[in-house]
Amino acid sequence: MEALTSVLKQLKNVDKIICLGDVVGYGPNPNECVEEIRQLKIPTIAGNHDRAVTKDLVTTWFNANAKAAVKWTQQVITLENLEYLKNLPEVIVEDKFEIVHGSLRSPLEEYITNISEAIPTFDLMTQPLCFIGHTHRPMFIGLKNDGNFDGRTLKDNEEVFVGDYEKVIINVGSVGQPRDRDPRASYGAYNSKTKIFSLHRVAYDIVKVQKKMKAVNLPQFLIDRLAAGR
Repeated sequence: MEALTSVLKQLKNVDKIICLGDVVGYGPNPNECVEEIRQLKIPTIAGNHDRAVTKDLVTTWFNANAKAAVKWTQQVITLENLEYLKNLPEVIVEDKFEIVHGSLRSPLEEYITNISEAIPTFDLMTQPLCFIGHTHRPMFIGLKNDGNFDGRTLKDNEEVFVGDYEKVIINVGSVGQPRDRDPRASYGAYNSKTKIFSLHRVAYDIVKVQKKMKAVNLPQFLIDRLAAGR
């Protein structure tokens, strides 16, 4: 919740906020996070942890810590918030861009970590730009007009001119559990007029979150990883 609040405070001059899924699944305030998203009427897609909590996705491929966090979340989530999560779409298509948690080929399960893994999603894209999450690591992959690709990780305040490419996939990173060795919350901003995407990081009270996680006996590994950003 602290990470979400810190990011929302930065988003004062935007036309629309969109959430790329996994509203719940790891943190100690699942209800508060869902209720904030609902109250602000933020368009949101389902992530694999959202679907795991609603029992609409098998978790045999989850690690033990993730399974434990999902089980705890299932015990505390309200029926109203559970119903909200259950009804989240897996893909949202807007004018000139679309969003999905994992990939367009497998919205809840497939990871895109490199160019070869991105090709099936490029083939399925109906818009020139696709925003994704799932890996918890900010990244950009662009398909150029000559058929070649560019790809790189994205750092704080780094910009991408989407207009240079035929199609672009951008991973905006993670608000609540970054895994690129930068513990700050990660989010992105896209200017549809200038076609410029910019990645941003913002600090939040990690120690406060860790104390709350410890109080409800969430796995120690999940507690420790927040400060390391891994």
